[in-house]
Amino acid sequence: MKNRSMQIFVRTFLGLAILVVGTQLVSAQDKEGQERSSLEGVWQVTVTPRNCVTGAPIPAAVSEALFTFHKGGTMSVWAQNRVITVTRSPSHGLWQQVRGWRDHSFKFVHLRYDLATGTFTGRQEGIGSLQLSVFGDDFTTDSQVLIFDVNGNLTATGCSNAVGTRFAMGQ
Repeated sequence: MKNRSMQIFVRTFLGLAILVVGTQLVSAQDKEGQERSSLEGVWQVTVTPRNCVTGAPIPAAVSEALFTFHKGGTMSVWAQNRVITVTRSPSHGLWQQVRGWRDHSFKFVHLRYDLATGTFTGRQEGIGSLQLSVFGDDFTTDSQVLIFDVNGNLTATGCSNAVGTRFAMGQ
């Protein structure tokens, strides 16, 4: 009788142990899949301005950037182009999923200052659409840039495309 009770106890214990370990493995796999299908995280980005009419890229004005998409729909951006004519604040903005898990929209703003004097010259906004790659490790954007003076008047516009790569622990 004791031997049978012990067998039932051992089988029950092993069954529960397998259930717990299996649940943890599935949970880890689900989390990894969710991370890949989410925009959330840090991205290394190359932004290429382009002629809004012809679509021709402007290689001399390419900039490297870091985009961080935070949970809840906010974002942070840091970017610096090769030709420094103004200094700017870090960018802050918003993002949202548009349809499916790959399509998103975003909008961010930063403040602009005269490089020589430090005088506030206005703000710049970036507005665009973003599409994650099939595997969720890369994205492309199509964006518009709006530049406003200190009084909020639109003074210039521009267009750009960007490619981003997810910054991951394994890199």
